[in-house]
Amino acid sequence: MNWAAYSIHTPRGRAIVFADVRLGYDFGRLEGSSLRIQGSHVDVALPPLEVKVELKPGETEIIGSNLDSAQTTLLLEKAREAFEREVKGDARLKERARRSAENTLRVLFLSAGFREVNVVDVLPPPATAG
Repeated sequence: MNWAAYSIHTPRGRAIVFADVRLGYDFGRLEGSSLRIQGSHVDVALPPLEVKVELKPGETEIIGSNLDSAQTTLLLEKAREAFEREVKGDARLKERARRSAENTLRVLFLSAGFREVNVVDVLPPPATAG
């Protein structure tokens, strides 16, 4: 019976979907292992870049759909994933997020008394006494 339903009414759905997207770094994930302090110099390793997509169902407009609720949910999940992929692939947005994170961390550590702040993706190996 399910096959007959698909043969007669192939599932189709289109939607105009709106979402709020946040791209940034969660400084709450910074740990002692994220920092290397040497006198008035600090190296800070950024946590992973995060993308959060929140669909706005109240503003979503379903167009010409014969989808049931489960299929509509799947359609919206595909839209959320597409938003996320697009943002993750946008080099300009990622660079803006990084610059903002670096500026914030520099202000934080400089105001705490450090004179030099180096923001990196991965901490360099510790210097060995020679």
